[in-house]
Amino acid sequence: MKISKHAKDKLNLYGTPEEVFWKALRIPKYICNDYAKSSTIYIVEMEGRFFSVVVKENTIITVYRTDLNKLNSRTRSGRWVCRSSY
Repeated sequence: MKISKHAKDKLNLYGTPEEVFWKALRIPKYICNDYAKSSTIYIVEMEGRFFSVVVKENTIITVYRTDLNKLNSRTRSGRWVCRSSY
């Protein structure tokens, strides 16, 4: 999987080292399909905070802070279909 410059810039903005990111991505809390955007969203926990990792066509497009309320809202609205990765 490739990572875009934008996603790398976001990790730098959050002060998250790439090695921490890649480790978290291997064990996501949830994997969601965003049918409106034709992308896959990995919900990961890094340094005690939740992040959404947006992947499209095998490229990590962006990374942004999130929380379980936003996850639940997008799931309830039908925008995202998620499953726990446990």
